[in-house]
Amino acid sequence: MPEVRVVRLEPFPDLDDEVFFPRLSEKKLRWLEKKHGERRAFAAGEVLYEHGVRDAPFFVLLGGRVEFVDRKPGKDVHVAAADGGTYIGDIAAFTGEPTISACIAVEPTEALSFPRAKLRKMVADWPEFGESVFRTLLARRNWHEEHGYGVMRLIAPQASRRSFEVRDLLERNLLPVRWYDVDHDPESEEMLRWLELPREEAPVLVHARQVLRNPSPAQVARQLGLRAEVDGERFDLVVLGAGPAGLAAAVYGGSEGLRTLVVESWAPGGQAGTSTRIENYLGFPTGVGGRELTTKATLQARRFDAVLSSYHRATELADGPEGLVRIDLDDGQHVLARSLVMATGARWRELQAEGIDRFRGAGVYHAAMATDSERARDKDVIVIGGGNSAGQAAVSLSRKARSVRVIVRGKALKSTMSRYLVDRVERSPRIEVMTETEVVALHGSAVVESVTLRSADGGREDVDTSAVYVMIGADPCTEVSDGMLATDDSGFLLCGDGANCCEGHLAWPLADREPALLETVRPGVFAAGDVRVGAANRVAGAVGDGALVVRFAHELLSDETPASVGAPS
Repeated sequence: MPEVRVVRLEPFPDLDDEVFFPRLSEKKLRWLEKKHGERRAFAAGEVLYEHGVRDAPFFVLLGGRVEFVDRKPGKDVHVAAADGGTYIGDIAAFTGEPTISACIAVEPTEALSFPRAKLRKMVADWPEFGESVFRTLLARRNWHEEHGYGVMRLIAPQASRRSFEVRDLLERNLLPVRWYDVDHDPESEEMLRWLELPREEAPVLVHARQVLRNPSPAQVARQLGLRAEVDGERFDLVVLGAGPAGLAAAVYGGSEGLRTLVVESWAPGGQAGTSTRIENYLGFPTGVGGRELTTKATLQARRFDAVLSSYHRATELADGPEGLVRIDLDDGQHVLARSLVMATGARWRELQAEGIDRFRGAGVYHAAMATDSERARDKDVIVIGGGNSAGQAAVSLSRKARSVRVIVRGKALKSTMSRYLVDRVERSPRIEVMTETEVVALHGSAVVESVTLRSADGGREDVDTSAVYVMIGADPCTEVSDGMLATDDSGFLLCGDGANCCEGHLAWPLADREPALLETVRPGVFAAGDVRVGAANRVAGAVGDGALVVRFAHELLSDETPASVGAPS
């Protein structure tokens, strides 16, 4: 790797910008130092925090000057500066995720240091100031992402299934990444030469000074610390799944003072996190993107000190000591829960079509993310399904794609898709709805190039396409609770009155009370969102479930001792 060279952007962001660099009065600085902050001194050239580290402190500058540095292999790019009287950092100071830049003193500097615990206490003691801090840190993160500073770089061919999975993992865990297509993007060739890597080494992930060659999602998750280290710990509330129901439970659990852990097998957001636009969610009259909603909910949960662990799968539920529930995790760790929320949601159903296995992640997808719209520019794509997810994907893709075919086995969209989406699909000149039609085969070399369609009368037609988005429904994810919790014939968890009617070893065990509305056959274990019988299958319904189970859990934990929560052992 070549010697590190220094590049200084000109000009830096304006230090008088009230959003990026709000000025604190002497009175506020004195209050912060007296109540919470630890005064520290840094010499010129000393690092306050590094690029890509977790749990960096929050700093309020009393005097001096610092610069923010985007570390790259062989190059340090100084992207911004700050001086005395303001605070520094980005949203990682709240969330504990990797920092998006390094911070270096360029002259003797004094600062107040706030570890995350003290930052949260300060925000709780002074919520108005906390809102201002939160707004500024989010604005700084958005500025970095918009200009491409500090973001990860994924250099990969479009046909690579592994690179698609890595990108999906990063994006859905709110870690900024830019994709450089080695097949079509000239800049990717330049980056590989700069890294002194042959094209055959792609996919390559660059994070600060780290260069990962052909990484798997598991390797990326380990490298970035997505999994929490919680082995043997006890929590008031453990939530399995971080879709809208799980995130709502985390927010309300944390805000009620419950020590909360969220375990998610892939990334926060669930199916809602992949929705390009949710237009019927209360409080967003112009709609809200699934990623935007997920981002805000995840930050909110972390702000209330909930522990979120991604790429972490629960493998088994068992009786723990003192009536607690033991949750075994796929990396050998286990945790103990006073109360448990099953918010595991549902997984996409797979399309049964000839040749599909060859193209998963290389032309066949189950979500249309923001970057997919750009990749579909001037191309022909196919969306399979007649529900809201399919409608949202079709509308989003049609903004850039040359054409979008929506393939539906039924006779119409109207029975499964919201009216506002039906109207948008039917009005778009770029969307063609093909009813009573199936995709029966996929063709291509490295990526999907065409599909075979079969109509209800048996006729076949081959059509060209660059991508197929499969959105044909989902099945509940209840494997972890097999043998412990009762389900209906379709596999959805029984709760409330349904749980009270079970017999045999899954019968409700308590004589002094009946199960709460969302409580399963095991006391203290609740179900929320799409995994339960009778779920509304809407984001608002899932959020309502998440809030409601925390109310039940909080009442239970307040009234009973830990030993009485859970089934008798």
